[in-house]
Amino acid sequence: MRLSADDVVQLAQQAGSGGDVTTAAAVALAESGGETSAVGTNTDGSRDRGLWQINDRWHPEVSDACAFDAGCNARAAYAISQGWTDFSPWTTYRTGAYQQFVPGVSTAHQQAPPQRSLYGQEHVGEQLTSPWFAGSWEVTQGWGPTDYGGEPEGHGYQHWHAGVDVGVACGTTLTLPMGLSGTVRALDNPKGYGTAMIVLLDGYGVGVLLGHLRQRLVDDGQVVSGGTPLAVTNSTGNSTGCHLHFEVRPLDPKRPAGIGAYGTDVDPSQWLTAGQAGSTAELLSSTSGPLQGLQDALGRALTTALAGGEVILGVVMVVTGLIATSYGMRGQSAQALQRDAGRRARQLVKPRPQPPPRAPERISAAAESRVRPDLQRREEGARPR
Repeated sequence: MRLSADDVVQLAQQAGSGGDVTTAAAVALAESGGETSAVGTNTDGSRDRGLWQINDRWHPEVSDACAFDAGCNARAAYAISQGWTDFSPWTTYRTGAYQQFVPGVSTAHQQAPPQRSLYGQEHVGEQLTSPWFAGSWEVTQGWGPTDYGGEPEGHGYQHWHAGVDVGVACGTTLTLPMGLSGTVRALDNPKGYGTAMIVLLDGYGVGVLLGHLRQRLVDDGQVVSGGTPLAVTNSTGNSTGCHLHFEVRPLDPKRPAGIGAYGTDVDPSQWLTAGQAGSTAELLSSTSGPLQGLQDALGRALTTALAGGEVILGVVMVVTGLIATSYGMRGQSAQALQRDAGRRARQLVKPRPQPPPRAPERISAAAESRVRPDLQRREEGARPR
């Protein structure tokens, strides 16, 4: 497969932050012409493989499977170049042959689309294109707080939508964007996301959940790379019409589905619109969206307390400070901090009676992997969610 300058720039950006992305992409084009399966044989019998022509003698740690996968090749080249800062291992850099590709790469780099956020419901009705599917489709529900009563509580809000819904037509093929690779987990949730799947992405620490599918085109446990057709969309499960539910969560190998429990979702905007995003740490420490929910939750709790004449402001502030310090020391996510602090604030304002203990129930692997509670029936004519 031959990639364009735009594709190679995107791969170089995805491989890691910092360094000279322009030179990195220009070197790849000079070395392989953008051909992901390129092979060069040297006089000593060694081979140069893939986009960045990684030599199998000098870099035996890079397998053929990695070398001929565009994303893996880019990440290996990023490591070899010490973060896109040292290109001396490449002949085309030492000879200057890469320079003829710099103008085209620079243009592609400058024209990279700006980041787009799909947080909140003000984006409903906007048109969206994505490397995951062909065509332009309408956003039917954004990520974050919503007034739709069928969504469960989350991130300090009464109703929270854990992903982005896009009204793609039934029968639309979903494809893994170039530069990504991972392992597929099948998920069947008839009363929730219907026929669904999760792609546990390599190197990013997150999994992408695709819901309301007609069928999966890959098997459970299958390793996939960029360009692989994954599934066909539909309206299975609890859905009012053809659409795709797109959700991103941190990986959790201790859980059957391989991703975190409901409520650990992170902003899926850049994964959906550009097929990439920042590091997991950047996603989880983002100050937009969920952290605002923490502020709002605490604000609502304090307002209620003061209106009722209860002097607990100092208590709430102390508790919040302790929680924040504890979570920061443990390195836990902003979402976990926001969720637990919001819950504690509400408990301080209005203690809730504890239900009587119940005998533990046996939970099947399928139930454990359920990623979303059952939703209420939607009103006739509502947008697909």
